[in-house]
Amino acid sequence: MKPHERENWRYSTGSDNTIGLEEKVMFSLLPKSKGDRLLDVGCGVGTISLELQERGFEVYGIDFSSVAIEKAREKGINAIPCDADAEGIPFEDSHFDVVWAGDIVEHVFDPIFLLEEISRVLKPTGKVLISTPNDMNLHRRISIFASGKSPQSDVYRTLRQCKHHTVMSVELLEYMLTTGGLSSSIGAIIRVPILVKPRYSNNKRLSTLFGRTLIVEAHK
Repeated sequence: MKPHERENWRYSTGSDNTIGLEEKVMFSLLPKSKGDRLLDVGCGVGTISLELQERGFEVYGIDFSSVAIEKAREKGINAIPCDADAEGIPFEDSHFDVVWAGDIVEHVFDPIFLLEEISRVLKPTGKVLISTPNDMNLHRRISIFASGKSPQSDVYRTLRQCKHHTVMSVELLEYMLTTGGLSSSIGAIIRVPILVKPRYSNNKRLSTLFGRTLIVEAHK
């Protein structure tokens, strides 16, 4: 199954873009909107885009799934079909006040190119919010060491392919952001010890060791 066929199948069978703790943290990091123009990269069916729109932003979404785009448009989102790996972002330079990229940089084949494109379409005073899994947290490292299994092993057994093309760490993400032309601050949704309720921390050391999902605030 080709990637776009897989995504179309997922969205046709009811897959959604749910709002969880990481999205709530990112919402709290948004600038106050005065009708600011916002791009949702990888908007999916538009669930998060709709929330952003209701917060007062002029929202545009891009996604490479035609089914997702259709569902997002049904929600009233200005959604545009786009394969960012092949086409880049189809907007002019310095077009957006905010770029939202939730759980997307790990999915593309060329994350640095995507970050360069995000930087290009961002206004000089704009803000970028990014989330991505931390594949090198301590829990994951121990699991790999103890089991001898690849971190992608289970998903290949389920889907026969892995949607995450980059094994992300804080160090690698920082390099990609800098190379892509963005200055950043990285925090994470952490859970330590395992029984403690997940919470957000902007402490780099804690994020590196215990972060499950990395959350980035960035600008040019």
